[in-house]
Amino acid sequence: MSRKTIQKNLAYDSERQVYYAVLRREGRRCTRTFRSREAALAALQASADAPAQPGGVPGEACTLRQWLAWWLEEVLARDRAESTLYAYRNIVRCHLAPALGETPLRALTPVMIQTYLHDRLDGGLSPNTVRKHYVLLGTALNLAVRMELLDRSPMGRVTPPKRRESAYTFYSPVQMQTLFTLVRDTMLELPVKLAAYLGLRRSEICALRWEHVDLERKILSIREARTEVGGRVVLKQPKTRTSVRRLGIAGLQDLQQLLETIRKSRPQARPGDWIVLREDGQAPKPDQLTRDLLTAVRGAGLPPITLHGLRHSFASVANSQGVPMFDISRTLGHSSLAVTSSIYTHLFDDTETLALSQVAQAIDAAAAQVSAK
Repeated sequence: MSRKTIQKNLAYDSERQVYYAVLRREGRRCTRTFRSREAALAALQASADAPAQPGGVPGEACTLRQWLAWWLEEVLARDRAESTLYAYRNIVRCHLAPALGETPLRALTPVMIQTYLHDRLDGGLSPNTVRKHYVLLGTALNLAVRMELLDRSPMGRVTPPKRRESAYTFYSPVQMQTLFTLVRDTMLELPVKLAAYLGLRRSEICALRWEHVDLERKILSIREARTEVGGRVVLKQPKTRTSVRRLGIAGLQDLQQLLETIRKSRPQARPGDWIVLREDGQAPKPDQLTRDLLTAVRGAGLPPITLHGLRHSFASVANSQGVPMFDISRTLGHSSLAVTSSIYTHLFDDTETLALSQVAQAIDAAAAQVSAK
């Protein structure tokens, strides 16, 4: 029998690789399936602990732990990617629940939350990470206000830490050519060139299938994302609506030839098969791909870089060649030009320097003409 009981109200099916949790809903028992044990346990806790109103919503006497458990599993889980849910559950399980979980929802104060944020910073978490805690808690408490469990949210009087600008690593064209030579004829060659030539995300590279590549028309389509959640590989929709895109590769002879060579080496490949494979014919896990690349560049004495760093390298080279930022943004699949601007501020600084230099040169040239008269 493939299904085995792990604990009361929780079983695991080794054949389907899913967990079955028996939950209480409106006074009745029902069974739900989960892909991870963590998600199943969180749902069990929400079901068992939360004092409920009609409809299964926690009542006014619930604690913050109970409210967050219900919010995660009954609200957020309906329209969030599994990777996002995993991150939110970890924040609640490792930080919010131990620190504030037993506090009654209606007893939360701005001072308690502000102290919590300061404690996380003092404990070594980065300001950007602590801001995620602030956003999570604010979203959950705003829903409690809308459902009339709170008169108002205490988050309005809490100050989040200032966002710290991220430092991005990228290669110059010379370094990228050195990297190309290093990974030639290895399984890293294709993912490296897809990131460097097209600015693809790691999750997009790992999700490419042969049905997404039209070698005759020289078009590559981004339709899916493949990532890791708690050590398990999951397939999901791309990050945003604009991440679904078609990229022309007509001018990229190197990449075209590589794709054609790989396609000819796999005559039995089907449209739904993965393009990026290990030497043993299996699709690599995304995290392993990153580790393999870091090992390769360190061994060659190159600065450490990831596939996402090569995506930044693509943006850097495109900017240096005068490609409009709007076109760079569309190619990268960003949701808006503002997103591109915020990520690549350092590139704009270079662009502004060039623009000011050109203005100065024009004025100097005019001054020379005036002097000559």
